[in-house]
Amino acid sequence: MENIKLAVDEHGIALMELNRPASLNALNAPLLREIREALTALQSDQRTRALIITGSGRAFCAGADLGVEMLRSQGGEGPTIGEAVARQMAAEFNPMMEMLYDFPRPVVTAINGIAAGGGAGLALCADVVLASDSAGLRVVQPQQLGIAGDLGINWLLARLGGRARALGMCLLGDTIPAATLKEWGLVWDCVAPADLMESARETARRLADIPPDTLLATRGLVDAGFSDSFGESLAKERVAQKTLCDLPVFLESVRKFRARR
Repeated sequence: MENIKLAVDEHGIALMELNRPASLNALNAPLLREIREALTALQSDQRTRALIITGSGRAFCAGADLGVEMLRSQGGEGPTIGEAVARQMAAEFNPMMEMLYDFPRPVVTAINGIAAGGGAGLALCADVVLASDSAGLRVVQPQQLGIAGDLGINWLLARLGGRARALGMCLLGDTIPAATLKEWGLVWDCVAPADLMESARETARRLADIPPDTLLATRGLVDAGFSDSFGESLAKERVAQKTLCDLPVFLESVRKFRARR
């Protein structure tokens, strides 16, 4: 692959590094295709126990690559720019984000630099988000382009930071530094740049110890909690526990727990 670097270490931790540093890892069609191909391969690879996503160079991801191809859609009898963008979102961007959101192993994003535009959505679409002290998040679309944010950023920001912060970030377009992102609860932790990848690997190794069924159940319960009533959440927890407590891993874990006591 030319646009990403992909490796799986001896612990089963996969590292996907966006590798278009000259363009700040902007998302073009080849990069989107390679990310989807990598996610497909990793989720069927039994060696893979967790996934880390980061960027090469000084940025995590600058969002969509706004090249001349987009402007060629204007005029003539072909699709309008809006129609072309919507088609690309349906065919490339949105499937990638849904694959990442539904990835059946733990996902850690290590935000090594600026995550802007669609890159902000990509950065936040993980089970645990870590950031370098020098990183930042910026939603550029409304202020700079006159369009709405995308790649799930509206859904993610509203749930992670609340309505006021989501609207402020989207409409004002300010760059929010890593320390503030942690204070607002948008990232789990921010660390020194030199420590980012080791912190990401250690976090991924801890997450990899969680049984996959437990991960998926927990992710689903937490996300449903934003819209469920308390009683509905209790009912879903009961259903999840009924399934998880019948798995061999639960009895074995109880035995180990009792032995330690």
